[in-house]
Amino acid sequence: MKLADFDWDYLRKDTLWPTVSALVATVILLASSLFHDRQKELHATYSVNQVSIHADYDELLYRRRLVDRYHRRYDQFQSLGFVGRESRVDWVETIRIAATGMYLPHVSYDIEPQLEVITPVDSVQGGTGIQTYLSKLEMTLGLVHEVDLLRFFQRLETEAPGLMKIDRCSLSRQSGADQALVAGTNIVANCSLMMLSVITSDIDPQVAGS
Repeated sequence: MKLADFDWDYLRKDTLWPTVSALVATVILLASSLFHDRQKELHATYSVNQVSIHADYDELLYRRRLVDRYHRRYDQFQSLGFVGRESRVDWVETIRIAATGMYLPHVSYDIEPQLEVITPVDSVQGGTGIQTYLSKLEMTLGLVHEVDLLRFFQRLETEAPGLMKIDRCSLSRQSGADQALVAGTNIVANCSLMMLSVITSDIDPQVAGS
């Protein structure tokens, strides 16, 4: 049988649509495969981005909690007078009121000039934005009883602005136990105190002391 013997019109009639359908199906299959591969790549990219976004979000929440926590501490220290310019007027007034309220026979003091504290290691979180200042205060107190000294320091620590640290204290009795005065000076206390204050970057250090 020769090619000329085939009825090409009959063959085209029965095979045209199946062939076209097969070609269309092949094209759709290839396109679907390419589309699927592309979507897999996009899904992988989105998954990586989602993990990164979640990590950034968790880091942001952590930093926000740190900021809130340290901001509350900052406000607390500022309200106590530890953060901010040193107020010697308030210190003098607090000493006067405490001594008068406790009926101490005698109180004298001398406040040395304020000095900047040079720390051996800078704070990692504070950096150069924080400066610490120190003022030494020498006090002589006339006491009726030893307990008056503790009560006096408790009042200073509670009512005076800033942070107070007792450096040293020596006591000397002025009379024997059988000669103790009811309202006079039975004990003399010579004490050295340190007043600490912190100046942050939003406060002018040139006017740190007052």
